[in-house]
Amino acid sequence: MKKITYLPLAILCLESSALAASFNMDFLSGESAKADLSRFEQNTLMADGKYELDIYVNNDWRGRIPVQLVDNNHNVLISSNDIENLGIEVDNEIANKEQYLPLKSFLHDGSYQLDVASFKLNINIPQAYLIQHMNGYISPDYWDQGISGAFVSYNSNYFHSQNKQNGSRNNNDSAYIFLNSGINLFGWQFRDQSIYNYNNQNAGQWHNNNRYVQKGIPSINSELRAGDSYTNSESFDSIFFRGISLKTDLRMYPDAYQGFSPTVHGVAQSNAVIDIYQDNILIFQTSVPPGPFTIKDLLPTGSGGDLNVEVKEANGSINRFIVPFSAVPNMLKEGMSKYEFTAGEARIDNSKNRPNFIQASYQYGINNLLTGYNGAIVSKDYYSVLLGGGFNLPVGALSIDITHAESRFSEIKNKKGQSYKVAYSRYFNQSGTNFSLAAYRYSTKDYLTLSDSIALHNWVQEGNYAGHYSHQKNTFNINMNQNLGQNLGSIFVSGTVRDYWGESNNSQEFQLGYNNNWQKINYSITASRISHSDNSQESTKPEQRYYLNLSFPFSLFEQQAYMTTNVGFNDGQYNNSNIGISSTVGDHHQLNYNLNFAHQHAGNTTLNSSLSYKTQIATLNSSYSHSDQYQQLGLGASGSLVAFSGGILTSNQLGETFAIIDAPGVKNAAINGDKTMTTNNNGIALVPYLSAYRKNAVMLDSSNLEEDSAELIGNIKDVVPYAGAITYIDFKTDKRHNYIFRAYRDNGKPLPFGTEVTDKNNQILGYVGQGSTIFIKADKLPEQLFISINKETQTKCTISHPELIMDDPHNICLEEQH
Repeated sequence: MKKITYLPLAILCLESSALAASFNMDFLSGESAKADLSRFEQNTLMADGKYELDIYVNNDWRGRIPVQLVDNNHNVLISSNDIENLGIEVDNEIANKEQYLPLKSFLHDGSYQLDVASFKLNINIPQAYLIQHMNGYISPDYWDQGISGAFVSYNSNYFHSQNKQNGSRNNNDSAYIFLNSGINLFGWQFRDQSIYNYNNQNAGQWHNNNRYVQKGIPSINSELRAGDSYTNSESFDSIFFRGISLKTDLRMYPDAYQGFSPTVHGVAQSNAVIDIYQDNILIFQTSVPPGPFTIKDLLPTGSGGDLNVEVKEANGSINRFIVPFSAVPNMLKEGMSKYEFTAGEARIDNSKNRPNFIQASYQYGINNLLTGYNGAIVSKDYYSVLLGGGFNLPVGALSIDITHAESRFSEIKNKKGQSYKVAYSRYFNQSGTNFSLAAYRYSTKDYLTLSDSIALHNWVQEGNYAGHYSHQKNTFNINMNQNLGQNLGSIFVSGTVRDYWGESNNSQEFQLGYNNNWQKINYSITASRISHSDNSQESTKPEQRYYLNLSFPFSLFEQQAYMTTNVGFNDGQYNNSNIGISSTVGDHHQLNYNLNFAHQHAGNTTLNSSLSYKTQIATLNSSYSHSDQYQQLGLGASGSLVAFSGGILTSNQLGETFAIIDAPGVKNAAINGDKTMTTNNNGIALVPYLSAYRKNAVMLDSSNLEEDSAELIGNIKDVVPYAGAITYIDFKTDKRHNYIFRAYRDNGKPLPFGTEVTDKNNQILGYVGQGSTIFIKADKLPEQLFISINKETQTKCTISHPELIMDDPHNICLEEQH
């Protein structure tokens, strides 16, 4: 049932400046003009003291900080350290980090408003007095480390299959459960990923994939992790290890540092407007004073493309210049650095050799042209060093690096070699051609990665080494996209070529495709050529494959559905085809179904179907497959449990970073407009996904609250969580009940409009509205209510044992002189 909050039909008119508020008495006449409205002329809306408020500067949330209210709220005091974090310039002579400064002393002719109901302080400052921060920047002082708690996310599935073979039927049962669990305690985060496998041939077994503890360290924009993990693959091949790592967490940086984008330098002759275009699209605009200027906060773009910069001077003249912009993966923004340090024990599956090692890497954006990077790995019988650079050139982005490695053996000759890598990326604005990456790596015969070295040690120790060892020699990758123009679609080309030392193995995979759409129909045509060869002569014949794919939406049972179909050919012969439909059902799309028919060239036809239903506590799924040779039934469930000091909550999904909402007494409030995610009877709910180190606005929708639900006091909260945090977001609520009735003075006249209604302890419970209607909020209806009807004579009247009646005069307010 929709909750109705009763308010007086006329709202008091306030004239405000900063915190000052006064009531315009000219709007009232008769008895109402004599009413005691002194509350609206006083600013004791909040008792003087220290409060934690959400601070907005020019409508931009900057954090939740402590402030002091003094002098009946006429002055707001903020510490100078917090003022600096808010991005407001302060005179060094008055800034003292040991004291609170009056907000009025650094307003710079601006203004502020205190929103008591939402515990917000809105500050408006002229732009010239703001310290400019990049998009996405929030001071680490306001990052939320979260609360202590525990969670477990599960994904469980059971399958029963029946295979027909030689006239008999073989039944098989299998099941698995994947668990992702964690404990957060005092800012430390423990994580565990385990899996349970069962089938009717083997007893069930638990296997731990990895287990570690981690903590974000904002002072150095890094993450510390101890336990099981993988090394970074940007400099060296990734390897699984158990140990400790400390590395840069780019998520802690502003948006502009999430990838490479050039810094724009220039000189303005006057007050100028800077426009920056990419592919004829305006992507940035700002104004600058006369003199040199630097623009650092351009956001990285996926395709790159040179920047066209226009400097529009005050006299109307325009100066234009071009800044090259292409990037390869190792490139960083000018002045940006990135590092990783790892120490631990290498763990490779089925390997008895587990050497300890240390790995370190460092990257630094020297300028727009050059990013330098290097790294090293040191182990007992192995070491390697890497040196490279990424270049942002007018002809495209280019990276070149060389790695030298030595492996020591006691039984065979030591191995020493090098690996050379070149990568290129370029977007051509004129033609719309994008070489997203073209990379080539050559490794000499005796060059070994750490993984190769460990594997070869195993071979030697087990007596399997026969003078040669298979490892990578040449690798070439290319990815290219070409936009053909409006309504003409695009084509893409990709390819990979590999060969190896020690064997004649090599592989080649090339793909050419075309994508387009016509009205609502999306279609693509793809051709691929795949060849693999090894020491045998039977696998050298190339295979050519062709695919045609179509998909389009249509209406089914008054719901939008999608149909997809494709057909494949191998070496010019029909190979397979399938057709399927998928859709969602329900007011909140909670039911999803898929139905697919597949046909193979041998004549086999398979029916595949699946059904999933999403509830607030779990997602349930089922599947069924049937063909002439087999049939399979599957059942599954996935979801999450979260335990904290306030109890246990459930959810159908859970991300790395999530929040617990606590709005006491607010039942059935939708979160961020998602009606499948609502508060429970206690006003608590899970928000399964938050963006780490970014401002997240969480809103409660009170339009569908139940009648007995508490009232929200402010329905939006902003929070900036650490990665992996369990963030606690508390909303202030009023759990008192609304009472509405009419009362009259003992002479039959109505009570003055706008007058406060108090209890015997002089606590304000409500007001007199139009038509002598009384609106109050209280835990229960008091036995006596008091109303000041004439402030000049200090006349009050008392209502004894009020009754909730709106009809003829029943509740009488008896006057008494004070």
